[in-house]
Order: sequence, then structure tokens, then C-alpha cells
Amino acid sequence: MDKKAANIAANEMPEGTQVIYGEFAERGSYYSCTYHPDVVYAKYGDLERRLQIIVPSRSGYTFPLVVFVQGSAWRKQDLYAAIPNLSHIAAKGYVIASVEIRDTDIARFPAALEDVKCAIRFMRKHAEKYGLDPARVAVWGDSSGGHLSLMTGLTAGEYDNGLYSEQSDEVSAVIDYYGVSDLLTLGRYNDILDHDAADSPEGLFVGGRVKDHLDLAKKASPLHQNLDKTLPPFLIIHGDSDNVVHVNQSIEMYKALKEHGQKVLFYKVVGADHGTGVWNPQVLDITEKFLSSSLHRPFLKKPPLQHEEE
Repeated sequence: MDKKAANIAANEMPEGTQVIYGEFAERGSYYSCTYHPDVVYAKYGDLERRLQIIVPSRSGYTFPLVVFVQGSAWRKQDLYAAIPNLSHIAAKGYVIASVEIRDTDIARFPAALEDVKCAIRFMRKHAEKYGLDPARVAVWGDSSGGHLSLMTGLTAGEYDNGLYSEQSDEVSAVIDYYGVSDLLTLGRYNDILDHDAADSPEGLFVGGRVKDHLDLAKKASPLHQNLDKTLPPFLIIHGDSDNVVHVNQSIEMYKALKEHGQKVLFYKVVGADHGTGVWNPQVLDITEKFLSSSLHRPFLKKPPLQHEEE
């Protein structure tokens, strides 16, 4: 790897870039929450896919929904790793649903993307049960989950697996933490693994070496989607010392969205690596403020149920 070129790429500061510094403190919350573990949202034969759902406890109100995608290099996820951090957001008045995808040991693209969209539709179908407002939905993910979040926001109405198709998969906000935006250039500034190999994360994702599957790799890359149509607002956050997914991936995505007139915020976290230093109170506060402004809080009161009227 050309480290000088990598440093130059990492130090690029396109107009509008905002800088914050990594930290590791904790903060309090506002609402107590209820945790619903391992809720099955989809079945493929004997295979079940699950959700980890966190619901704020406040009777009589609906809350915005945030579907979270745990990063895993598109492989088997640790479904519970992010729950402590997600609880900080849920406690401020958001229903959180962390989605288990079909990983690349099970199926290649677009299976994982179909699953994220299916989870959104499932949650909308069960809006009353979980106290959420189906009109206010965001998608959020880190690393490969950030990639899937970008793809979800960029491809509304596409990649339907046939479950809950009466519901929409459209979202009102997209949050991408250090995600992949272009499978074709993922190894340009990082040599932590052989990105040209068929068993690289992106190779497994598209079913072989990326250079042998260029059309599919472009189809699976956020940067190569239609950025001229009406899109939701985006929040992109990336550490400038990321040794796994180089910050250039987010820089290029940010510049492309800006060039196409889309609403996007980009925060570069100085000194942060791949996740380490990013998940801190300042970033979570920025995330919640973005959700608040994008999902049009304050909360909407639920209409009374029939038995409450009697």
C-alpha cells in the first residue's frame, strides 16, 4: 500500500466537512426501555431471521422507528454487540430494531439488502404492537451495515423478497457509520486484506472476485446508484484513521451526494479507527439530533384503542 497516498486521501477535506474528536465517555438517558429479543421477522424454509427490538416505555405515544444493521463484513453478525449503544438512542424516544441479515455464508447480494427492507416492512406492519409511527422511519448501520443502510435509502421500492409487500420500505433518514460506498475501490488505500480475492468480504458478497463481477459490484455499490432522484437526508460519520474501510469511501459518497444536490452531513472523527473512537457520546448526540430533525419530532400521540373508549 502507498501510505503517503493513503494519508493524502484521508486528509482530504471537501467543502462542508465537519470535524469532531473521538472520546469514550458515557451519558444518561430519558426513558426506560423494554427489550424484545430474537423476534422472528422472516423465514426462508428452516432459516429464521430475527430482530432485537428496544421500545421506549411511555404509554399513549408513538415513536419514530430506527432500523439498525450491525456491521460484520456481510458475514455472521454479533446481534447483541450494539445493544448498549442503541439503548442510548432508544431511551431518547425511538423504537430500535436491530436486524439479522442473511450473511454471505448463506446467500450473496442482494439477500442482505432484501432482509433490511423486509425488516422495515415487518415493523411497519406491527407498528401498533411496538408503539411506532410508520410514517417516521430511519435506517442506520455501521461498516457493512452502513453500506446496507445507504443502499436501503437509495433504492426505495426495489429488492422486495415478497414478505409484507403491502408495506413500504421507504425511509426518511439514512445514517452511515464508516460504511462501504464503492466495492470497486474498497482496497485502494487499505491493504489489511487482499481485496482482489474471491474470499474477500466484497468477493463473498458478490459471489467471486470483484473484477470478475464488475456489473454486480456496481449494482451493489451506493456510489453507483441513481443520485438524481428524490432521496432522504443522509448523515455520514467516519474515523480518519480507519484501517479497515478507508475514510475515502465516505468522502467520495459525501461529495457525490452533494454534487447531485442531496441533503447530506459528513463528520470526520479525528483519530478514530474502524468503530473505535466513533461510538462516543458526542457522535451519538449528533446522531440523535439528526434523527430528531429528520423524523419531525415531537412525538405523535396514538389514537385511543377501541377498548379504551368503552
